Amino acid sequence: MRVILAGGGTGGHVYPALAMGDALKARGHDVLYIGDADRLEGRVAPQRGYAFHPIAAPRYPRNGALGKVGFGFSLLRAVMEARGLLKELNAELVLGVGGYISAPTVLAAWTLGVPRCIHEANLAPGLANRLCARFANLVLLTYAESAKRIKSSAPKETVGCPVNPKVLQGDRAAALERYGLSTEQPVLLVVGGSLGAATLNALALAAARAQGRGWQLLWITGPRYHTQASRDLGEPPEGVALVDYEDRMGDAYAASDLVVARAGSSTLAELTALGKPALLIPSPNVTDNHQEHNARGLEQLGAALVITEAELDVPRVLDRVTSMMRDPHALTLMGSASQAQGRTEVAESVATLLEDRFGG
Repeated sequence: MRVILAGGGTGGHVYPALAMGDALKARGHDVLYIGDADRLEGRVAPQRGYAFHPIAAPRYPRNGALGKVGFGFSLLRAVMEARGLLKELNAELVLGVGGYISAPTVLAAWTLGVPRCIHEANLAPGLANRLCARFANLVLLTYAESAKRIKSSAPKETVGCPVNPKVLQGDRAAALERYGLSTEQPVLLVVGGSLGAATLNALALAAARAQGRGWQLLWITGPRYHTQASRDLGEPPEGVALVDYEDRMGDAYAASDLVVARAGSSTLAELTALGKPALLIPSPNVTDNHQEHNARGLEQLGAALVITEAELDVPRVLDRVTSMMRDPHALTLMGSASQAQGRTEVAESVATLLEDRFGG
């Protein structure tokens, strides 16, 4: 099949898409990517060997009647642009992964009669996927509970969130050497997603400045925050590695003993696949507060500790982190509980499902 991946904007959309795309490519299918050239997919997809085709698509205005009218015309133009691309590319299946950029391509496929499938990574579906589901032939979900939040006559399958196999292949010794960290002390990884997070960076800065930690810090700032973080920190102290963006997350995870992160489904899928203990600080700026719901499920199983931004007191949380880093037995138990929830086969399962439904 010639499969078109459509969507993106953040790692929570892009990385599951590429995991599914890689599984399809490994089976001999031709997989291309349509997205926004100025967002994450525009950089990462070509780096991963995908032919990338950009389109311009509008974001839905949250208020204002005039803005919504303009949005309608802009969306129509984007759909027409996507129609031309799908014809040119001889698309046989469109796999939408969410993000505003996915809607024009999925809608264009519907107007052309090209089969459409969408994958929703989060518990609470985003606006684009709620729209696209109405025009899809198949809806893939990470969480069964999401089915009641999506109005669609298409079959719904709960498959989980795909994880890139390369994330699972990190080597701890090689990773520590790459980051300039010691094998003698445990490592805390702080990562705020593909774009970074100001709240997590504030915690990481306090950790980097802490005296007599007894543990090391791997701080992935995110591209938009790196310059300021570098200025705030100055010359990194011994045992602190500062990274702007990490496209080899397998190394970061391999080096770490505890992870402080947001709670997007893609991140949680990686953490559980690897069995990593985590302190999760969910983003409050998401649909239906779905990150906290995601995180609480792991907390109830003993796989993570959850602290909301409203509860976040940096000195107090830093004390909690230090306590956790000094208790390897507790981290081991938390990691085992995490790994019990992990799934590494999702991308392959999706590839099989797509072949069965659309390959004939």
